[in-house]
Amino acid sequence: IAGQKAITFKYFDYDIGRKKVYRQGGGRYVVSPYGLIWNSENYYLVAFDHGHRELRHYRVDKMDEIVITGLGWEGRELYPEFQLAEYGQKHFGMYGGQELKVTLRGRRDKANLVWDRFGQDVILVPDGEEYFTVTLPVVMSPQFFGWLLGLDGSVTIIGPKEAVSAFRRRLTAALEELP
Repeated sequence: IAGQKAITFKYFDYDIGRKKVYRQGGGRYVVSPYGLIWNSENYYLVAFDHGHRELRHYRVDKMDEIVITGLGWEGRELYPEFQLAEYGQKHFGMYGGQELKVTLRGRRDKANLVWDRFGQDVILVPDGEEYFTVTLPVVMSPQFFGWLLGLDGSVTIIGPKEAVSAFRRRLTAALEELP
């Protein structure tokens, strides 16, 4: 990271027998590392993926055969204002999804949960005596939806319609998976 050089590695998951199964058929990933994030007992490498031309994150313990290359760092022109902490806050549980600006409505006693998740700089707008609203960028992921569901209706998505529909689809899919 400090040397601002690209790296290559193989990335894997484990099968049911705890054997490594390499993604991309064992092909090597080529990335420019931006930083490390600790989340849920794991380190993640945030890096610019040369092939996909976007920022992605990888669990460090699932990276194999890491090699520092002579290739220069890429992605700065696409992410000139990149902030590692902000990236980590948006990507709940380090899973990907569509980033979207959403408006949440919550009970005032849940303000601390929003600040804990999104940072103290987030501005909550009073909505009557009992509620607030907040508009912020989030990654529409199962982890984000799980966070909302865990708040038992005390914080909800109220816009845009695309975000509300995505949450409904996720809830419907979860119900359909039940026996």
